[in-house]
Amino acid sequence: MKLLIQLIVIIAAGVALAMIVREDPGYVMFSYQGTNVETSFAIFIVAAIAAIFVSYLLIRLFGSLFFAPRRVRKWQDRRRDRVANTALTRGLLAQAEGKWRQSEKALLTYAKKSESAINYLAAAKSAQALGANERVNQYLDLAQATDPNASSAIRITQAELLIDSGQPERAAAALERIRTEDPKNGRALLLMTKLYKSTKNWPKLCELLYDLKRNRVIQHQEYNQLERLVHSELLKRACESENMVQVNNSWSIIPKYLHNDSEFVAIYARKLLEENLHDDAEPLLRMAIRHHWNEELVYLYGLLYSENPYGELTVAEKWYKQHQDNPVLLLTLGRLSSRSELWGKARSYLETSVENGGGAEAYHALAQVLEHIDEPELAAKTYRQGLEIASGKKGLPELAELTAKKKARQNALAQKEAEKAEQDAKEEAELLALEDQSKEERVAASAA
Repeated sequence: MKLLIQLIVIIAAGVALAMIVREDPGYVMFSYQGTNVETSFAIFIVAAIAAIFVSYLLIRLFGSLFFAPRRVRKWQDRRRDRVANTALTRGLLAQAEGKWRQSEKALLTYAKKSESAINYLAAAKSAQALGANERVNQYLDLAQATDPNASSAIRITQAELLIDSGQPERAAAALERIRTEDPKNGRALLLMTKLYKSTKNWPKLCELLYDLKRNRVIQHQEYNQLERLVHSELLKRACESENMVQVNNSWSIIPKYLHNDSEFVAIYARKLLEENLHDDAEPLLRMAIRHHWNEELVYLYGLLYSENPYGELTVAEKWYKQHQDNPVLLLTLGRLSSRSELWGKARSYLETSVENGGGAEAYHALAQVLEHIDEPELAAKTYRQGLEIASGKKGLPELAELTAKKKARQNALAQKEAEKAEQDAKEEAELLALEDQSKEERVAASAA
């Protein structure tokens, strides 16, 4: 399109010039040292244009010859870069396919002629897969020498290789150096997260949480899951110790939105109960249950031994209105009622808990109440039922069947003996009656 426009312009200019020359061809004369050259204006214009065009061609020709070596070098550089990129692509594809030797060879083909460290870094990964640790270090050194500005990428690659080779301590040291120099390096933060999570180094991982959130290294949902995991593990680890100061410190650094979370409250409350800090555990459990109903927390509430069990019973009975058939709540109510010495309530709640599948603990608690109110036979039966549920089996069913048959035989034998004794007694009574009658007859005969 551009060439067509230029052609149209040239034709139009030629036509216009021809029309001007036709009316008045003009006159041009050049004089130099007594030599005169005369011509028409039209011929002068054509000659000038031709001279300019020839000069342009000559300048282009000499310019091409002058810059030819540079252009050749640039062409060679482009060709070398194209071939090097092709070799790099082949090496990376071979690496992705697990062809480590082929990958290493392709990556090193043009590595020395490249100004980038990528070839050596990729080759180091292939050498790592082949177990050639010496070549790994050599390639990393060559990468540093090739591109000193890529030190951060080189250290990250080194850390990845150390993690894969099972050297977490050296990897952590390398990553910490990167973090010191560049606190916002997202790749380093991700690798540190992966490393500390795999080694369960929860304190170190806790230190990373702020940087992970501030730099938006991971998604919001993933961050919340990680934050929850870290604080949960820290709290569990603290609860394994006997140091309540450490436990309370672990609880205090937990984000506020997790203070009513059932999992965290259960962990902390169990530790408080183990340390007999029931007055501290009660409001914690009560507020958490009010915030979100949870059977584990309700169960723990039933294990409280405070100075005001009746007050706790009153609180728990408010929950009963909405959870009347909940066996865990009924067990808790039964326990709190027994501690309040309300034995009728305790028995009623525990019997309802048993009926609703309260489990072995409900049976055991009910048996204890029955023992206390002097019903030993029913308590023994309840203990036995609870034991069967706890064991998951009904003892020895075949032995129970044999025992039942034995008792049936004993009962049948006893019944026969009783019937025989009754028959013997009847016969003896009849004999005695006959003897008495005979005596009466003899007495009557003597009197006559």
